[in-house]
Amino acid sequence: MAAVQKALFKVVGMYCTTCKPIVEKQLKGEQAIKKIDIDFMTDSVIVEYDSSLITKEEIKEKLERSGYQFVRRAATM
Repeated sequence: MAAVQKALFKVVGMYCTTCKPIVEKQLKGEQAIKKIDIDFMTDSVIVEYDSSLITKEEIKEKLERSGYQFVRRAATM
């Protein structure tokens, strides 16, 4: 059974809706990722993921490939 969890990441430099697809692209096609919610107004990215397939650190590393800095990661939601 999949262990679906949520993680909140805070991002610096994401100012408008055009930034959203740049960030989403880093996780697209990843089997472990179930849902991505990006809110540029609150500088947050919420990721639902299968924790048996990927860790929060791995998600953060992938997100940082977008060129934005992810400065804070909250505890699993």
